[in-house]
Amino acid sequence: MSDPRRTKKDREKGQVRHTGGSHNAMESISLKTYAPVGHCIYCGCTTNLEREHIIPFGLDGTAVLPKSTCRTCAKLTGRQEEIVLRGPMWAIRVYRELRSRTKHRDAPKTYPLTVIRQEAEEVLDLPAQEYPILLHFPTFAAPAFLRPEGYKSGIRLSGINTIAFGPPPEEVARRLGATSISLTQEYEPVAFARVVAKIAHATAAAEGLLKLVEGNPYIVQSILGSVDDIGRWVGTIDGPVEAFAGQLHRILFHRNDEQGLLLGEVQLFSYSQAPRYGVILGKLAPVSPS
Repeated sequence: MSDPRRTKKDREKGQVRHTGGSHNAMESISLKTYAPVGHCIYCGCTTNLEREHIIPFGLDGTAVLPKSTCRTCAKLTGRQEEIVLRGPMWAIRVYRELRSRTKHRDAPKTYPLTVIRQEAEEVLDLPAQEYPILLHFPTFAAPAFLRPEGYKSGIRLSGINTIAFGPPPEEVARRLGATSISLTQEYEPVAFARVVAKIAHATAAAEGLLKLVEGNPYIVQSILGSVDDIGRWVGTIDGPVEAFAGQLHRILFHRNDEQGLLLGEVQLFSYSQAPRYGVILGKLAPVSPS
């Protein structure tokens, strides 16, 4: 997915172009109080409604959307969040002391690190504060909605963007007297993409932007896992990556009138030059003549 801020000359044919206005949803989202929605923003159900954390609680999400998700959909989206937050992001959540309903009491006390010293390999267990946290962000191909060639299901992984948190790896290696260190990290790209899409969709719902979409948002069934096509709607935005000091996460929306799409942009840990992900939320409704 192309960078919405790039010039027309820089964009390749078929990529998303930003021709409308942008909306920065993170400017004051944590300070807002939202009115109850009255229906599930995923399935439309109007019974057994619960509040929805717009950004997952485990990522320090404080803003909530009252009466906006049914119990069934809450379990489905919550399961995907658990896969990501208690998987590759658990160490950074402990290190940064991000929110946890269990106060991280159930988090691992140590994390394994493979160390080579004097040509001998061994595995050491280090606490989070001493661990060289390397968070591997998946890099996705452009959404198959825009680039359908060869797409079948799931999401197309094109690479990994690794961001270092905590003590620098070279310092850890030197302290341990190691010639090299390595760690493994399991990622489930589909779960990660569904969490990114959920954040964009929930934020758009809270900010009243889904009223711009005609019919049902494209992304909903993919978020819930009813269909295995999250790669149709989510991709990594290409172009230079920026860091935004003082911002834990960053979410923006772009109205693309040329292609008739409402686009979300999600950057987790945006202070760290993490990748930006684009989400195609839905088809823009026709604008009534004034």
